[in-house]
Amino acid sequence: MTVHHLPQPPSDQELYWYFGPQRRWVLICTSLAFVFTAATMLTFSLRTPALWAFLAVLGLNLVALALSSVNSLRQRRLTRQSHEVLVNAWHPAELPTVDLYLPTCGEPLDVLENAYRAVAAIDWPGALTVWVLDDGDRTEVAGLAAEFGYEYVVRPNRGHLKKAGNLNHALTLSSAEYIAILDADFAPRPDFLRHLVPYFADARIGIVQSPQCFDTDETMGWIQRAAGSAQEWFFRWIQPSRDASDAAICCGSNAVYRRTAIDAADGFAKLEHSEDLFTGLALYAQGFRTLYVPVLVAKGTSPDNLASFVNQQYRWAMGNLHLLSTPELKRIRAPWRMRLCFYEGIVGYLATAVNIFAAPLPPLVMMFWYPDQIRPWHVLPLLAPLWLWHVLLPRISRTRWRVEVIRSNVLMSVAAGAAFWHTLRGRSAAWVPTGAGRAKPGGLARQVVVVSLVWLCASVGAAGVGLALAVARNGVAPNWGLGLYLAVQCQIGIPLIRDLIGELRPADPARAEARAAARAANGMLPRRWPEALAATAVLVLTALLASGWVSPMLPWLG
Repeated sequence: MTVHHLPQPPSDQELYWYFGPQRRWVLICTSLAFVFTAATMLTFSLRTPALWAFLAVLGLNLVALALSSVNSLRQRRLTRQSHEVLVNAWHPAELPTVDLYLPTCGEPLDVLENAYRAVAAIDWPGALTVWVLDDGDRTEVAGLAAEFGYEYVVRPNRGHLKKAGNLNHALTLSSAEYIAILDADFAPRPDFLRHLVPYFADARIGIVQSPQCFDTDETMGWIQRAAGSAQEWFFRWIQPSRDASDAAICCGSNAVYRRTAIDAADGFAKLEHSEDLFTGLALYAQGFRTLYVPVLVAKGTSPDNLASFVNQQYRWAMGNLHLLSTPELKRIRAPWRMRLCFYEGIVGYLATAVNIFAAPLPPLVMMFWYPDQIRPWHVLPLLAPLWLWHVLLPRISRTRWRVEVIRSNVLMSVAAGAAFWHTLRGRSAAWVPTGAGRAKPGGLARQVVVVSLVWLCASVGAAGVGLALAVARNGVAPNWGLGLYLAVQCQIGIPLIRDLIGELRPADPARAEARAAARAANGMLPRRWPEALAATAVLVLTALLASGWVSPMLPWLG
């Protein structure tokens, strides 16, 4: 991985970013935006029995929407005030001991050195032992560990059960009351432990999970910004509501574990992927719960190339889908609200996998089979998502949220489709650490890149041909809305097509580096109010034109 950015610990201002207003109305807005699309899909599907298959797609999305509405609108348990009171009042008679695990498997040395330097600044008055768990068995990493005074461990059965095996081997060597885990690229604040350990005063808490946050500045390429921005949605809106249902997900890094709880569960879940999620469930079965504390105490590095991003998204999808093949939720007797939260993850991944292939089809069907029935108002359902993408989310996000996040969702959706296919076949692609050098588009990543490229070229190309034929047949007046649809498709698809081709046919490294730097220099700042108002005005005018309400005022569009 060519590193353009090394994270620094969150600042005092960033520390409480997610403790601000919860703004659950944002989730309501996203749901309402889908309602308009759903109504259009319903009328489209009922045109003829040949289109009834789209009712299944609509039904799947309605189930996903219902689960999201039930699970994502619950009020956050913790407040900034309650957090500060707890942390400031925590003065135990005897300070607990802590083991800090730093698993690594091939990450670049500058990434490790950056993280180890931040770890060295952790302020913990009790006994703290830092363990570098090196599954790469590199002398350079051993040297770094020695430089900072950390324990260095290479297990005898490297590779067995991947990260879970590495962590479980460390359990045989350490014995502190609490275990903190940071992935290789995360830089923690000095007060990292002081913000999380006090919550273990509640004997029912087995894991205290904090957010995983990432920089999204102009020095990065679009995929790295998009990967970082996408995580804000989960950790700022979804995870707090899940926590209110005792269904917060253990995400592995940026978390502290109670050692007795881990021992009661017979160690970390023995899986090659998603051991964090299933460790949380195993602890629940032993009477411990996972608590989510939305305080940003460490910052990491998001994937900076398409192959790394694809492998990451595939792993996350497989973790959720693994629940389909195991009776874990039934075995631990999870309450219905908790089950719904995990079912939402499964249905959500299925919906995204289906939508990436199904969403472009209705406009294509209209253009090629029903061109005489196309009207400008057909574009109206598209305007609500456009407002979300260009106005609302860029305005209220802490990170640089832009349409590039939707672009990255294309790859995420295809990766989710691959995960479903592998789940049905009872297989899984090889586990690849996100930061283990620069990932090459081989194996799973190459398959996802090829499928994404072929589908994007086919769908965007077909939309262009269909629009040209529709205009040739009936003129511009009824079809200009489709022109807007095609423009949106091109905005999302063409830059991605360019980069997918680059992944399959890598250019000269020096030229590729220069292009990446040039693209990174075009990074965008957060949306300001004048820009947001201007974009809203354009969309409102488009809606008025499409509805026909202002056509008499603009006869040249008639």
